[in-house]
Amino acid sequence: MKNLLVILGICSLFACDTKNTSNQESNEQTTKQHPTQQEQMSSVELENQMIAELATINPNEYIGYYVGDFVAGTTVKEGGTYENKINISIDNIEGEKIKGHSIVAGNNRPFEGTFNTTQLKAKVKEPGDDKYDGVFNFEFDDKGTFIVGTWEANDKKLKVTKRKYKLNKVKYVYDKTQELPENLGWADLYGKYDDIDEDAEFLTQDVLKHNASNKELQAKDIENMYKGDLEVLRNSIYARHGYSFKNRKMRYVFDHIKWYIPLSTDIRNQLTALEKKNIDLIKRYEGHAERYYDVFGR
Repeated sequence: MKNLLVILGICSLFACDTKNTSNQESNEQTTKQHPTQQEQMSSVELENQMIAELATINPNEYIGYYVGDFVAGTTVKEGGTYENKINISIDNIEGEKIKGHSIVAGNNRPFEGTFNTTQLKAKVKEPGDDKYDGVFNFEFDDKGTFIVGTWEANDKKLKVTKRKYKLNKVKYVYDKTQELPENLGWADLYGKYDDIDEDAEFLTQDVLKHNASNKELQAKDIENMYKGDLEVLRNSIYARHGYSFKNRKMRYVFDHIKWYIPLSTDIRNQLTALEKKNIDLIKRYEGHAERYYDVFGR
């Protein structure tokens, strides 16, 4: 009889323990399926925090120069250029307003518009009082290291009405030691853009001999140079200061030089005394220099 009571007691304890375990597991499942109010609040707060972080940007990360090829996105009509180097300068961002200016092909045009702070997309318009004005749409990458976008002209009769671009963010520092690249020697200078029917002119290796921003030139240095070489030598001074060339031939030369950044349409006040002296000397010889022709024809 005593043994029977012991067995019944053990069974009763086991039953109670099983019931308690079952209730505990049931409560855990209920908790997992139905988060507490505190857990629900944390999830909402976390979502709001993420949205706030996306919406709050540091404008300084996106301000600066974005430089690269400005490529025709449509058929280029006769006389138009397929591509130029452009600088889209972001000057100010306040909330959803963005301002800046574009510098390309000798034109410096202001723009302003809207900026989506979550998608990092901008739509900006140039004033519209210049025939080459238009509308830019572009998007920044997350860190503001490049922009990708399009431009559409207001004037649909232009030789190029749409362009596209991917521009990298760059910093400009004037460097008088910047050299012309080796592949510029024997490059075709006049043949690509001349509208008149004549032999093409080439540059020669002489264009690489002197740095007119870093060395005082003497008459003996340039008196036997060809006209094209002298023209590029002189304009290399302007290019180091970021001059944006209207001259198509000079754009053809300098737009393909890695260190060249179009910054301004007037850099006269930035020229050094040495550079001004060399410019005057080069001009005196440039006006009377002979052209170097491709004597073998094409």
